[in-house]
Amino acid sequence: MINSWDIGSVRGIKLRVHWTFLLLPLGIFASAISSGTGLASALTSVLLVIAIFGCVLLHELGHAFAAQQFGIGTRDITLLPIGGVAALERIPRIPLQELWITSAGPLVNVVIALIFFAIQIIGGSGSSAVDQFFYQLMLANVILVLFNLIPAFPMDGGRILRSLLAFKLPYETATAIAARTGQLCAVGLGLFGLFSGQLMMLLVALFVYFAAHSENRMVQQQPSSVPPSSAEPAQPNSHRFNWLRENRFRNDGGVPSCLSIQSVAAWLTNQRLDHCQIIESGRVIGEVTRPQLTAAIYRGLGGVPVSRLVTA
Repeated sequence: MINSWDIGSVRGIKLRVHWTFLLLPLGIFASAISSGTGLASALTSVLLVIAIFGCVLLHELGHAFAAQQFGIGTRDITLLPIGGVAALERIPRIPLQELWITSAGPLVNVVIALIFFAIQIIGGSGSSAVDQFFYQLMLANVILVLFNLIPAFPMDGGRILRSLLAFKLPYETATAIAARTGQLCAVGLGLFGLFSGQLMMLLVALFVYFAAHSENRMVQQQPSSVPPSSAEPAQPNSHRFNWLRENRFRNDGGVPSCLSIQSVAAWLTNQRLDHCQIIESGRVIGEVTRPQLTAAIYRGLGGVPVSRLVTA
């Protein structure tokens, strides 16, 4: 990501910090100093923020490690002032996979909160600086769990809701319902922020509302992961008819170069593959990946032959 710094890697996953993240501890430090709490208190506040974002990083790693179990890689994890972002290579459309990958993040925070709770029980509750530090970390992880379980995109709760709905409904329908639910939550958050005078809550509500709309629009524009049913009558000139007609010529994991980009993307999604070879005149002329196909579809090239994306 532009304007981000690499701070290391875990299992091949790059860890990055966006430059704007530095504004948060600096702002907290300046605020503590200006309030007259003293240097020690200001440094403790900064340390607490860094520790909380350490928990956020573990949260994102939970998503990434769960995704690896299904062969889904993570390009990087970036820390921002508003939280962390794990850039998964793709979001699975299989409900059980999405449910596990999404739930893994909040579960990490639950475990962290329980650890700090156990530390306080074993050590006895006290009023020392260390006891208060651990208590605040425990409370922060509880808040992270509750906030992330709000049923709205891009929070984990929105994806959990979609995955649960997708056990019974088509993925696109489940996404639409989850998106509308998220927008209703955003309206509620916005009204609360408006009447309570909390500008930050109002900004979060706007972000959640448009994120839900964006997620729904993206999924509705992608090719369906479900292949056409052989029991369903095919209508001439329909997308399902073209899918069947074009994919009759597929062989040995490769696809003919004359197939449309949208049809190849649909086949890759159905086969749960990330790439495939392109065949022309009986020979392999190149390879395409799912991100390439998706990007082309977004540019309005879904009906163009896939050979356009191939570099021999």
